[in-house]
Amino acid sequence: MKTILFTATALSLTGAALANGNEWSALDREVETLASSLVDNHEGMSFSGYADIWYVNNSDNDIADFGVNNARIMASGGSGGFGAYVEYNLEGNALLDAYITQDLGGMTLGLGRHKVVGNASSMEHERDMFFQTRSNIGYHYVNRDEGLTLSGGDGFNWSIGIADGTDLAGDEYRISAHADMDFGGGIAGGVTFTSATDNNGIDGDALIIDLSYSSDAFTVVAEMAQIGEDDGAFTGATDGSALAIPQATFAPDTSPYAVTATFPLGGESSIGVRYQDSDNAVFDTQMEVAYNYGNWGVQYTKNDGLDIDGIIVGLQVGF
Repeated sequence: MKTILFTATALSLTGAALANGNEWSALDREVETLASSLVDNHEGMSFSGYADIWYVNNSDNDIADFGVNNARIMASGGSGGFGAYVEYNLEGNALLDAYITQDLGGMTLGLGRHKVVGNASSMEHERDMFFQTRSNIGYHYVNRDEGLTLSGGDGFNWSIGIADGTDLAGDEYRISAHADMDFGGGIAGGVTFTSATDNNGIDGDALIIDLSYSSDAFTVVAEMAQIGEDDGAFTGATDGSALAIPQATFAPDTSPYAVTATFPLGGESSIGVRYQDSDNAVFDTQMEVAYNYGNWGVQYTKNDGLDIDGIIVGLQVGF
């Protein structure tokens, strides 16, 4: 059963548990390179993957399709305080992640292609989402790019990152910082600031706050963003996900938000509702209901601004 929780992750570049360098330093044998360990033997390596198949129906946009949303293969390993992670999506033939980490003793350095530091919903791995699609805030600020990340913490967790920007002519960077903390009693929270600038007049910045409360009976998550500038510097999801309902775009000087509540129903069943306000007249408000049973998931979405609704039925199996 999928669950949605605001988790305090110091370096969840893709949701894989690679922030802990102790596992790599405890290996009995050093490997010369990631390639040689893949070819010569598999000590210190782990492989996983999953397939995510969707049926999407949106009568307003005349969409009724079966499709492969994700077909991913992940490999991780390391030695002597160093680690490596590679994730490839066979759907779309896209290299999603390829980065190296180093344990610095209380801190972790990440270098390569990975998710840019963001808030909880943007950093959550696609495989672990309760809903079939991200929240609009999560979708808008999830990006993968080449860059550097430094993270650390124990209870109070932090991460900072610098990544390539728009990749147009001229110098440009995206700089982000995130901190989160478990306050106890089921309450957790986090704050994220991200900014992108270049010499081509394409700029953007946002402050995002996450709050959550979790108990055995239910979980509630709220995310709020204060948008400053947004001239196309944030390109949105790069995972190739098909969408039954177009994800909202954000205008400068707006304050979109989302509130999600999930409830376990017993066994492998759970249900969730999500309300979103994009703070613009085009996308307006959006209501979603999701039901999960084991590996199956169904999501219904209604967008008032676009006056459309859609259904996604998904089946996910991993190894």
